[in-house]
Amino acid sequence: MLANQTVEILKSLSKEELKHLGDFIKSPYFNSSKPLEKVYEVIQKHYPEFSEKALSYEKVFKKLYPAEEYNEKRMKNLYAEFSSLLKKFLGYEKISSDKRDIDIYTIASLTQRNLNVISERFIAKSLKDNDDGLLSISDNFNYLFSLDVSHSMNLSELRKHGSDEYVRTDTVFVEKVIIFSLVHILQHSFYDIMNQNVFNLQPNPVLKEVLDSFNVEKILTYFDKKNHEYASYLRVHYLFYYYSFNDISEKEYASFKKEILKIIGKVKKTDQNQFLLRIIHMIIAKLVSKNQKYYNDVIEFAEMFSTLKIYPDENFYVFNIGTFQDIFIVAISLRKFDWAEKFVNEYINYIGKEVHTELENYCRGVLSYNRGKYEESLEYLGKVKLVGITEKINIRFYYLMNYIELQSYESAYSALLSFRQFISSSNEIPAMFVDGVNETLKFFAEIIRFKEKGDKPDEYIVKEANGDRTYFYRGYILNKFTSA
Repeated sequence: MLANQTVEILKSLSKEELKHLGDFIKSPYFNSSKPLEKVYEVIQKHYPEFSEKALSYEKVFKKLYPAEEYNEKRMKNLYAEFSSLLKKFLGYEKISSDKRDIDIYTIASLTQRNLNVISERFIAKSLKDNDDGLLSISDNFNYLFSLDVSHSMNLSELRKHGSDEYVRTDTVFVEKVIIFSLVHILQHSFYDIMNQNVFNLQPNPVLKEVLDSFNVEKILTYFDKKNHEYASYLRVHYLFYYYSFNDISEKEYASFKKEILKIIGKVKKTDQNQFLLRIIHMIIAKLVSKNQKYYNDVIEFAEMFSTLKIYPDENFYVFNIGTFQDIFIVAISLRKFDWAEKFVNEYINYIGKEVHTELENYCRGVLSYNRGKYEESLEYLGKVKLVGITEKINIRFYYLMNYIELQSYESAYSALLSFRQFISSSNEIPAMFVDGVNETLKFFAEIIRFKEKGDKPDEYIVKEANGDRTYFYRGYILNKFTSA
């Protein structure tokens, strides 16, 4: 039978890729074994399942050699050769999918053969052909680094290693290495701090030691003075790292926002996506509590996913679920319901399959409630099954609010009791949420009571609600008390 890993690889291929595999195997440049061509012909007929029974040694041997006596060792060897060729195919497919990779090896080969003038012309042509005008040291570094190495070797062979051009080439080479290294160190350090905060992990000792030994501000100043094309790019990465463990003032944020807006249109999609996800998270985590006007900045940056046409992209199929929820909630808070619906319609398609349907029903339930379609809201919320603890809490609040608006007070009481039972028995709820939820439920109980009885809210409870207590859905609760 085919090895499990061989079957897994075959199942990962599209129909078009499977066809390319056939062309690869039938090419005498890559394969000189005619039996392997026949093995491919048998295997490809069983796409996409490649079942063990259909591709057993005995069955395939009979198709390959109908007049011969079964030889298991022969089949094992053929399947092993096929598996080896399949993996080699993946490598060649990857190389051929990026013209820059082919150029790298072509240039290196020309240089190694001392065809330096031809190599230099090829380098110039390759740089011109592959320059899309966008910055991305991560995507381009291997390509540019390899071409710089060949260029330096060419200059040496052409007796130009003492020239101004050689010094200039060497300087640019070192700058690229510094930019690439520093960006990756800052990125990893940023995620290291996030992991410490979220998962309570210990800091990575290597990152800390390296960054402590750098004078990053001095490096940034060097690139600023040169008016280097990567100066702003580097600073943005540094500031994301810096503000991951330092507070940010409104003035500092204004300067940082200006820096991001200056660079966002000059970088590739991978960096655009990363910058937008990070800045939205930072605004919500560090600025909204100071001034809710920054909700509008969240929407401004969220709209860039569309204006910059970041999705869909083969480099990232899945939209960050946390950012998706943050953006949606902010839009609801600003009562931008049409905008929120448009956002859900577009970006729900890029949410992971395991939570796609649940999250969509949750969002549509929230939208329906805010549009006064309470029964429709309950219908959507009733379909939500697998969600995180935050959604589980919010869904229960929306059930209460829907029932209150529908004047279904008996159902509201039942939902309230169920909610309290959930809070007291669940081990999922962070301790920091429990007091706030219980406080909120006390106010909801009062709303249900006076609404059902056609009474006025208790003045003492209203005073509590207007105090400094921390609880959820404050705006909704105060509105109900005020309008009674």
